[in-house]
Amino acid sequence: MTFPESLTYISWGAFEGCSSLTSLTIPDSVTSIEGETFQGCSSLTGMTIPDSVTRIGNNAFAGCSSLTSVTIGNSVIRIGEYAFYGCSSLMGVTIPDSVTDIGLWAFRRCSSLISVTIPDNVATIGEYAFSGCTSLTSVTIPDSVISIYNGAFEGCTSLKRITFGDDAHKFGGDAPKLYGAKVFSKVSDNAKVFINPDAIGFGETFGGLPVVYKTVLPTDYLTYKVSGNTVTIRDCKETISGALAIPLTYDGKPVTSIGNMALKNCSSLTSVIIGNNVTSIGRGAFVRAAAA
Repeated sequence: MTFPESLTYISWGAFEGCSSLTSLTIPDSVTSIEGETFQGCSSLTGMTIPDSVTRIGNNAFAGCSSLTSVTIGNSVIRIGEYAFYGCSSLMGVTIPDSVTDIGLWAFRRCSSLISVTIPDNVATIGEYAFSGCTSLTSVTIPDSVISIYNGAFEGCTSLKRITFGDDAHKFGGDAPKLYGAKVFSKVSDNAKVFINPDAIGFGETFGGLPVVYKTVLPTDYLTYKVSGNTVTIRDCKETISGALAIPLTYDGKPVTSIGNMALKNCSSLTSVIIGNNVTSIGRGAFVRAAAA
């Protein structure tokens, strides 16, 4: 199906239940796809939403069970509630940087979706937005996200890696606020949260999942001294190599100091990233350390 270039608006439920519709071309003149427009078009296999569209309404493509790929234009600001709910064949979706809000249940039960990168301007991920995406193995959540609502990734049974902050940057990616106890419920048993070493607001766990640094963190090479509620790094085995991120905490207490001569002669270190909890660095801490 091809629409005329004069078309600017597709109304609620315009093609709902057109189960034999396999393809269509939306012209650049269209500015809005309203709710339930293509809901239940179970034979529709692909969709390119042009840059002219600013809004994808609630349930717009819900139940399009043959839809395998979607390209969303660079002007869409909001992906509505239930927008792609139950698109069980959807393997990939490109979400542009223009999107600021992903509505509740937006991609729920997209059981073939393998990976998703949330764009840099999204502030909110709604309730159960990606729940039941059982093929989803990884997700990257940018600095812009400040709220993730209950059940957002519930039942993503293959999800193993949740990364906060862009992998291209070594700093930032502070913790958003989680609403509800099921944000990461029923994900893979091996799932972990990956953060930058200076990220704020994470503990040893986040949303019930263990937190690890993106960079190499060879904690077996470090020795610590616990004094009350603070921790000092006392020593490091000289055989350490690669990148070292000073841990934010040890045994639940903040690592606040790098002691005198602590990393002396660690000549195979390539880099050291010091987190926000460290307030003092001792005399000669990095003497003859290659990364210093």
